[in-house]
Amino acid sequence: MKKSFSATMIIIGTVIGSGFASGKEVAVFFSRFGLISYFFIVLSFFLFFGIIYFFLSFGSKAVLRLQSSKLFSFLCVLISLIFTSSMFAGVVNVLPSNVTVKVFVIFILILTCVVVIKKGAKSLASINNFLIPITIVCMLVVLLSNVEFASQVKIHQNGYAGLFFCFLYVVLNFSSSSVVISKLGENLTKKQKACVSFVSSFVLSAFLVLTNLVLLNHPESLNADMPLVFVASGSLAVLIKLVIFSGCITTLFSLVWTTKLALERFGLKMRQIVVLAVVLPLAVSLFGFGSIVSFLYPFASIIGVGLLFCVFFLPKEVKFY
Repeated sequence: MKKSFSATMIIIGTVIGSGFASGKEVAVFFSRFGLISYFFIVLSFFLFFGIIYFFLSFGSKAVLRLQSSKLFSFLCVLISLIFTSSMFAGVVNVLPSNVTVKVFVIFILILTCVVVIKKGAKSLASINNFLIPITIVCMLVVLLSNVEFASQVKIHQNGYAGLFFCFLYVVLNFSSSSVVISKLGENLTKKQKACVSFVSSFVLSAFLVLTNLVLLNHPESLNADMPLVFVASGSLAVLIKLVIFSGCITTLFSLVWTTKLALERFGLKMRQIVVLAVVLPLAVSLFGFGSIVSFLYPFASIIGVGLLFCVFFLPKEVKFY
């Protein structure tokens, strides 16, 4: 039970990052297609379940193949760089405007990232087991306080293009977390893998539905950098910022560990890994949260599709260097 709970919290923690918690990912990949987006969210549940279970069950061999190729490792680093920069940008967005506070928090995050790089899965489990349940409760409070059931948005004329974006969205989340999930599966039974896959998929899909409900009733929020912050007011605005902050750091720590595993393929020293896994994405985050999610996330998704296909489905005889 403890293993299943911990694995579920880590998987949810890798997905509920800045883009998910702020509503920006939902706006980009679902809500902008109108009412038909609910169908795509239901589809995403089945995709979530299938991919999570697949990674938990068969991911270990794929990880070995992933780590054996410098090309695959480079693509992993590139994807993680984009997502990690988004997490840093999300943290900066929700922090008070005081420069001293921002510098202090970022400094603490950098130190914690270094600890995660050194300690790995054990540190991830400790952080996520504490933060994710709190994050889930807080996000539920924010969403349920803003939910209305009479949508103001009609089906977009290109709504069926959302089918493509639905697949991209799922790949977006699991191209970066596939290594983490695969490692988790090494310590779970078949029954535990099915349970973890179902609960993780259900929680994530439920939040997609609730967030979509809120955004479709506030269409003016769809173009905002952080739609749920735009919608929320008063104490709820503070609460959603705390949710985004928590989501950012849990995903951030998973990403830097994933990047570290990929960079080990190049024989880099710890100091070099820290620079590439932490300092470089911090610099990229200066491009801004909205720009990274709107433009770089779809780009990372396309790379992720190709990477996952090569790792999991191409014959072993096909070699990549």
